[in-house]
Amino acid sequence: MITSHVHVWDPGHRALTIGLILGVTVVAFELLAVVTVAPKFAEALDGLSLYGWVFSANLLASLLSTVLSGSLADRRGPGLPFFIGLGLFAAGLFTSGFAPTMEVLIAGRVLQGLGGGALITSMYVVMNLAYPDHLRPRMMALTSSAWVLPALVGPAGAGLLAEALSWRWVFLGVVPIVALTGALTISAFGRIELPVRTTAERKVAGLATLLVAGTGVLLYGLENPNGWLGITLIALGAVAISRALPRLLPDGALRFVPGLPALISTRGLFFAAFNAVEIFMALMLTNVHGYSSTVTGFVIATGAISWTGGSWVQDRWDKATGPSGRPDRVVLGTSLLSVGLALQLVALYSPFVPLVVTVSGWLVAGFGIGLAHSTSSVLAFSFAPKGREGEVSSSLQLAELFTGAISAGVGGALFGLVLAGGHSQREGVLSALILDVVLVLLSVAGSLRVGRYVDGVPPATR
Repeated sequence: MITSHVHVWDPGHRALTIGLILGVTVVAFELLAVVTVAPKFAEALDGLSLYGWVFSANLLASLLSTVLSGSLADRRGPGLPFFIGLGLFAAGLFTSGFAPTMEVLIAGRVLQGLGGGALITSMYVVMNLAYPDHLRPRMMALTSSAWVLPALVGPAGAGLLAEALSWRWVFLGVVPIVALTGALTISAFGRIELPVRTTAERKVAGLATLLVAGTGVLLYGLENPNGWLGITLIALGAVAISRALPRLLPDGALRFVPGLPALISTRGLFFAAFNAVEIFMALMLTNVHGYSSTVTGFVIATGAISWTGGSWVQDRWDKATGPSGRPDRVVLGTSLLSVGLALQLVALYSPFVPLVVTVSGWLVAGFGIGLAHSTSSVLAFSFAPKGREGEVSSSLQLAELFTGAISAGVGGALFGLVLAGGHSQREGVLSALILDVVLVLLSVAGSLRVGRYVDGVPPATR
């Protein structure tokens, strides 16, 4: 195991730090690029009615992969799930890039989700195993900074590619970066050892599968035009979720018990709100206000850049106040995020310069989630028992992916129902944005339940 505690660029950490930054860059590039061009390929493949599934299917697959890779990391180390994730991610890029129909493209998004979930979870485990507590805020800032190049190049580049060549290159052009990431990180991951090896919960795979299946059934039921069949599917999905979700999250997470449970639920809510608003903001800009994919890409990039700024601020804040200031940063971050997302409702109906309102709100939202997201990661790992880092990492990701899939799927269902009722796309986007503002306001309430440090001791973990 790497033992140097000097800095993230010392000889013992340098190769690993570069590998983690590259891994985040790969996932970030594709996430931002797909959001930008989704309206274009949805129309090209005559699949606007399946728009929400482009994101929900990806998130549900990530959810399953997150749980499985977290337990695998605790048993075998983070290297195995990391490289399995790279392979699946590359396969998904090829599938989506050559997709002849929207259904095949969504299948490719499933593969990308399986790969991306394994990558992110294993990288969080590595940050906890290979870096001491005082270096983790810096690593969170660095990995957030890995969004800068994708933010500058990804959305705008995706828009230019889609308009000049084809949206298919948004997928296929990322494959070489995936290969380079694997080549540069294999030796660094091989040197990491687990301090404690645990036996994974044998029912984890079954519970994760039940949760994914239940969520998928529920979302399909929401879009089903057959009233009784739709109601039946929604009920079945809700039962499956209620049986699986509480057993995959820390005890008390659904009740916002102070400490780790409240933190994980709060993180899931604010991430889902930000992610879903970004998805439907792209539709708002292109299909409602008539901006090009290139302009939409630049707008999306502003949020990613300000997210990085918020992450660096939390690093400086942590050095100034110590760990005791971390819960306050989560409260402030979610509050700023709620303001930024609410401004998108204003932009949707603004008769004058809606782009200015959108960008202003997105900058505020990005800075807010930069504060809250990075801080919640550091705070969560201060709760992690030895040998259970993978479990905490997968819980963080699971909360994000489940609520993200629900918000994207329900938002997509609402959008489709509004269009089917003969209303405009503007009103369809409005229904999705209202849902997301409710989610972020709930996250503000949840952040107040995380707790406070007392005499340097973190909030209770029960």
